[in-house]
Amino acid sequence: MGDNRDFKGNDGYPDVPESYYVFDSTVQNSKLVGVGDLVVVRNREIALGTAWVEAVDVEPDVPKVRYRCPECKRIATKERKFEKPRYLCQRCRLLFDERESETITVTRYTARYGATWRGLDGALTVRQLRAIAENKSTQQAISPLRVTALQALLEATAAPLPPEVPADAPRELPAGRGEALVKVRKGQPAFRKALLQRDGLNCAITGKCPAEALQAAHLRAFAVHEKHDTAEGLLLRADIHVLFDRGLMAVNPTTLEVVIMPALRAYPAYRELEGLVLGVREVSREALRAHYKKTVGVD
Repeated sequence: MGDNRDFKGNDGYPDVPESYYVFDSTVQNSKLVGVGDLVVVRNREIALGTAWVEAVDVEPDVPKVRYRCPECKRIATKERKFEKPRYLCQRCRLLFDERESETITVTRYTARYGATWRGLDGALTVRQLRAIAENKSTQQAISPLRVTALQALLEATAAPLPPEVPADAPRELPAGRGEALVKVRKGQPAFRKALLQRDGLNCAITGKCPAEALQAAHLRAFAVHEKHDTAEGLLLRADIHVLFDRGLMAVNPTTLEVVIMPALRAYPAYRELEGLVLGVREVSREALRAHYKKTVGVD
């Protein structure tokens, strides 16, 4: 989506991945997208999310600028962001800095699906999606998938199908903006993506969980070690992550059972978690033991 494309044959589209996708009549398979379709939105590497199409807006006679190779006139030319000349023609292999342009008239479509959006955040890869595509083209912006295979793939990653469109659309609430200075953990998004690809949409303690609520937790304090090791990482629901980091919850490294501190036993939802077996096996027992000792005070 958006700027995450290999080929620059036009000026792009104003996409908002979790709400709507914009395309036009020059895009192959553009007429196949309809209300009620199950879609997966992706970039070049990963699936961003899935949803049901709620509406498709149609705008006829929209001007569009297209760019061509000056030699062979091919539309899809690859931009080389860090090399000169700037563009490479995939057909004739010409290198050049200036593209030829033309303005055409197209029908523009906007597929809207925000009310049923379910984030995947990389739990599925583009390679997995291509394996269930109805054709093997790697260049199509819109590629039909085998629905039953997609449903099975979502099931295997613990990603539930999006719900039906709610009768009442969500209301917009007033909001503001402020400024803050924060420290950013380098590599944290990649660490989370690696855990999502390992464990799917599963909290290591509570089980199936929407991507939006899953966080990448370190068994050893990142502030001390400043490294991302998936063997020392767990995907945890946001509230579980907070309790885990604050020493109110741990995992017995021998039995892999969840242990909660007395302060949590007053809350039924957390009390019920005690004794559950950790849902992940690819985790360092040594790191679990270090966290357990720090929390409980014994080995």
